[in-house]
Amino acid sequence: MRVDVIIVGGGIAGASAAYFLSRHGSVALIEREEQAGYHSSGRSAAQFTVGITAPTMRRMAQASRSFLETPPAGFCTHPIMTPRGCLTVAAAGQEDRLARLEERILSVGARAERLDGPSALALFPALRPEKVQAGVNEPDAMDIDVDVLLQGYLRGARANGGTIFLKAGVDTIRRDTSGWTVAWPGGEAQAPLLVNAAGAWADEIARLAGIAPIGIVPKRRTAFTFAHRPDIDARTWPHVSNVDYRWYVKPEPGCLTGSLADATPVEPGDAYADDLDVAQAIDNIEQDTSFRIGRPLSQWAGLRSFVADAEPVAGVRPQEPGFFWLVGQGGCGILTSPAMGDATAALLAGRALPAAMTELGVTAGDLSPARSGLQGAG
Repeated sequence: MRVDVIIVGGGIAGASAAYFLSRHGSVALIEREEQAGYHSSGRSAAQFTVGITAPTMRRMAQASRSFLETPPAGFCTHPIMTPRGCLTVAAAGQEDRLARLEERILSVGARAERLDGPSALALFPALRPEKVQAGVNEPDAMDIDVDVLLQGYLRGARANGGTIFLKAGVDTIRRDTSGWTVAWPGGEAQAPLLVNAAGAWADEIARLAGIAPIGIVPKRRTAFTFAHRPDIDARTWPHVSNVDYRWYVKPEPGCLTGSLADATPVEPGDAYADDLDVAQAIDNIEQDTSFRIGRPLSQWAGLRSFVADAEPVAGVRPQEPGFFWLVGQGGCGILTSPAMGDATAALLAGRALPAAMTELGVTAGDLSPARSGLQGAG
């Protein structure tokens, strides 16, 4: 089939790109798994926060807020976001790190509340008082329904005429004067533009296309669920972590999710939880809270993919026209997906970035794969 744009990768990045690009032309989305969002997107903490260290990532999150809070008519039948809040706590001597977090949240126009120890404990009563000197609460942090968001993108892309191929593992990519041909067992597509949204496998897709890699580093993050005492009602508690980010806990229906907040470099693949990481997470959580976790109810791991500067990438390198990188979301792919998808559509069409981004100071150069410090730049 002949289309305007081929997108390789059916995670949240590829799905959002398909949604926004399909408004302006024909799109084919190619995903090797049986379902979209199988790897990183389906294993996310599903949290919206702007308390992000990387400046461009933080701005792209804030630029995504309005879409996630008020999606377009017909995009979904259920809310994408529900209130949660995000509390970060610090022990004595760590207040300066809390101050930097507060500054990051405020820098994009979001709300941040500085709390003393008792106020932090009132929000999350399971914390150990002796471990909490102060806290910063981001009251407008939210839970994200990842499936509602992902399916909204895919449904919208199909409604706009986009075609989605599942169980379509790309085995060859070639380029000639007419553009790109991407082939998989049983099919192929041709287009002048190719979007590489393959996450942890983005460098592998680039090599298939004869393109220099960008230096993607997949990092494993481990998570698990655990039961709490039946007399505890944690439904209104916030997501909580310590300022060292040695652990986080997030309330879920009927249980809690815990994590080591680890970032272990690994090869791309189907990630699985390491029992030692789970045990370390349990120990860290139990040191700082009153929880006694015992055996987890479930455990899993996902991949978070980074480039060298931990900022997102959306753009084309000058020496590789027609090959668009949409990678490096670094665990923030869900919450930045509206802005990243919208930016992709604008950049591929040669338009300026949308005002929601530029008003926060984001430029095309900030997103460019040709920026200084990235592999293959220049």
